[in-house]
Amino acid sequence: QHSGQDQHFTFSTRFELHPTREVFRPQRTVSKPHTKGPQSAIVTGPSGQEIWTDQYGRVKLQFGWDRYGKMDENSSCWIRVSYPWAGKGFGMIQIPRIGQEVLVDFKNGDPDLPIIVGRTYNQDT
Repeated sequence: QHSGQDQHFTFSTRFELHPTREVFRPQRTVSKPHTKGPQSAIVTGPSGQEIWTDQYGRVKLQFGWDRYGKMDENSSCWIRVSYPWAGKGFGMIQIPRIGQEVLVDFKNGDPDLPIIVGRTYNQDT
């Protein structure tokens, strides 16, 4: 249907560009999640390895709620391990082995600050 009259439209917009070399992080609109209590996870690593750490003794984990992890060396970020006796220039190291179940807590409830606080035994690990 045409009214027979010329129709003119005006459009106006404004936008800002973000440099491609900078990571874009939108402003957070919800509060940061806070964890409540420890969680269990399984130590992961490359196939065929018994122990796998970085130069700081950190390990990688597969949490039970992680549906996308592959139980391999890419399952998580490197996670610190607590030790019963540790300090600068002294201490004792007990590295969790691949396949072992561990308990993970989070410093001040911050999910970005995980730390392994213990190990557990079960019939599978």
